[in-house]
Amino acid sequence: IGRVTCGGIVEQSPRYIQMQGFACMGILYAIIGTYWSELRRIQWLLVLLYGLTFYFANYGPNTTTFMLPSVTYSPSCRSTLNGISAAAGKAGALLGASMFEPAATNFGDDKVMLMCATVSILGLIMTRFCVITPHK
Repeated sequence: IGRVTCGGIVEQSPRYIQMQGFACMGILYAIIGTYWSELRRIQWLLVLLYGLTFYFANYGPNTTTFMLPSVTYSPSCRSTLNGISAAAGKAGALLGASMFEPAATNFGDDKVMLMCATVSILGLIMTRFCVITPHK
């Protein structure tokens, strides 16, 4: 998997890889949320689809998290802004992880999966319009 991911970076920009990851995650979460009651009866398929969300999270946003600061920020402020970005990402992860269980209890697992789809699509949109890939 690492070789495929790293090999793809040469051909594709980190921005494009991140957009692919968010798009696939959004589609998978939407499928899981929409067909939750049916997928609970077909557990192998639910596990497969949910596992694919982890694959695309690692292929897209998790892979590019470490590359984007080097191509996004200028050398003079790169380390400072990279630290701020990392802190913001960790705060978002803490918020998401701590809100997952209460949201599932209050709204239901299917709605939480649809919320995850929405967040993934928002990530796709923000990457599309906010992440600049420099031209060589």
